[in-house]
Amino acid sequence: MKRMSRRDVLLAGAAALPWGALAAAQEDYPAKPIRIVVGFPAGGALDVATRALVQSLSQGALQTLVVDNKAGAAGTIALAEVARSAPDGYTLGLGTTSNLVIASFLYPRLPYSADADLVPLGEFAQGQSLIYASRASGITNLRQAIDAMRREPGKLSYASPGPGTTAHLSFEMFKARDKLFVVHVPYRGTPQAMNAVAGGEVELGVDAIGPLLPLIQAGRVVPLAQSGEQRSDFLRDVPTLGELGFPDIVGANSLSLVAPAALPGPVRGLIASEVEKAVGRPDFRDRMHRLGLWAGFRSGTAVSAGMKVQQDFWGRAVRYSGAKND
Repeated sequence: MKRMSRRDVLLAGAAALPWGALAAAQEDYPAKPIRIVVGFPAGGALDVATRALVQSLSQGALQTLVVDNKAGAAGTIALAEVARSAPDGYTLGLGTTSNLVIASFLYPRLPYSADADLVPLGEFAQGQSLIYASRASGITNLRQAIDAMRREPGKLSYASPGPGTTAHLSFEMFKARDKLFVVHVPYRGTPQAMNAVAGGEVELGVDAIGPLLPLIQAGRVVPLAQSGEQRSDFLRDVPTLGELGFPDIVGANSLSLVAPAALPGPVRGLIASEVEKAVGRPDFRDRMHRLGLWAGFRSGTAVSAGMKVQQDFWGRAVRYSGAKND
């Protein structure tokens, strides 16, 4: 007898509900506030981006939404709560590259499966990473940084917002690609890492573009190279890693809404449609632009496909970096 997968069990449970009650619940949706669980601190870039989406969504059919911050463990605490919630559309979560893809390699006892327990409803933004240098280092372009790493292996250090983040892991793959030896100095978040580089304590850094813009504009740090397929609107003069000969380095962080896997199709479709409308509103795009994020909609199917494509890269990155969490 074939063993049922966890997704099959969840779907079977939803199907076992009285059809009349299930249909009525879907027709009335949403009949109460929708909670979006965000696994990152209030006031941070990911939280602000999610609240901007909520504000845009409130202009459509999903008028009452509340953000519930459950920060910790790279966003996995929040997604675990979403995964075990009722599949009725009233508990959604913020899915990122970190908690949907990377976490499965970092956490040996992850309390959910991104494939079996969750379903993406649509991507609403993407963030690019930036390799940058302190003004005091005298480094003005990526080639100079690479030459310095080769000339004196282990002398230079780079700061990241923490082990296992997309920024840290993408830089580790950059190191591996050119067999470079540069010391990783992890910090407990973006502000600490940025200030260390700006203050000259560490020569190099890698982080999300948005928070770095004030330091770049003030001349305290020097942008060297950015991830992504195209240059950010904010950094038109800074080449991408692909342009510099590193096309296989993935550094983008995807932001999407996710739900329990057994969420009924009609509700799933309604939420996805509303997210697409929200992303298209000029005020939302403007807010993403000010955060240094690219605003754009990708379907849940496309998000899932992208996750599968990136599994190999992030798995190799985690193994190479040695990063792990218990």
